[in-house]
Amino acid sequence: MKQVILLGDSIRMQYQKPVGERLADIAEVSGPEENGRWSGYVLNSLRFWLPQLPSPDLVQWNAGLWDMGDDYHEGRHFYPPELYEETCRRICRNLRKVTGKPELPLVIATTTPSFYEDHKDVQLYNEILRKVAREENAEVNDLYSVVAPHKEEMVGPDRLHLTPEGIEAVAEQTAAFLRGILER
Repeated sequence: MKQVILLGDSIRMQYQKPVGERLADIAEVSGPEENGRWSGYVLNSLRFWLPQLPSPDLVQWNAGLWDMGDDYHEGRHFYPPELYEETCRRICRNLRKVTGKPELPLVIATTTPSFYEDHKDVQLYNEILRKVAREENAEVNDLYSVVAPHKEEMVGPDRLHLTPEGIEAVAEQTAAFLRGILER
């Protein structure tokens, strides 16, 4: 049985279980119980999470909502684009380093849209993810394009997290995308 690890923020936590159910015939899907929050938190936590998880055959990760937020009302993103890019590169490199698998297949999931004004740069941050993916030999699971056209129905009343319809759509997309890689 293949081992798939999902890492990331609370959006990942929403879709992890339904992705595992959809891939149960070919893979065991796991991830930390903890919210990965922002990219720097994911990077720092790899050394703690990975030894506690199965040795992966595939890892998908995401981070972005916390990074672009302005939670302290400083008039800037929590992680400005240049820091976000550097941190995302380091996540890719360290995933392979910590697992001891230099050819480990990596998938970076794009950040889903929200209704928060400080997230207006989601496309910029997703372009950074695409750039990092190209340069770090990772693939991109475009969750943004799944949710954005149906944002009113797929983003919940808290203006950030997915509704049940959003969770199902993102889980279906993710499971199909990961299955395609696992079956190569």
